[in-house]
Amino acid sequence: MSQGIILNTVNPGPVNTGYLNEETADRPSAELKSVLAHFPGGRFGEPDDPARLIAWLVSDEGRWMVGQVLNTEGGFRRW
Repeated sequence: MSQGIILNTVNPGPVNTGYLNEETADRPSAELKSVLAHFPGGRFGEPDDPARLIAWLVSDEGRWMVGQVLNTEGGFRRW
C-alpha cells in the first residue's frame, strides 16, 4: 500500500551557522582558510543555501525527484 512517502537526502557540505567564524571557531584560523580554499566560490555555505534546495524538493516542482542524495555544497571538494 502506498504511503506517499518520498525520501531524498541533502548533503549541505560545510554550512556556517556561526561555528566557522574566526572569532568563534573551534579550530585555528589557518585551518579555516585551508578548508575555504576548496570552495570555487570562495565562501562557506550559508543556512539559506541548502534551505533553498529543500524548499524546492518539498514544492510541487520537486515532486519527480525521488530517492536521491543531492549535494548542495558549493563545489566543495576536500581533496
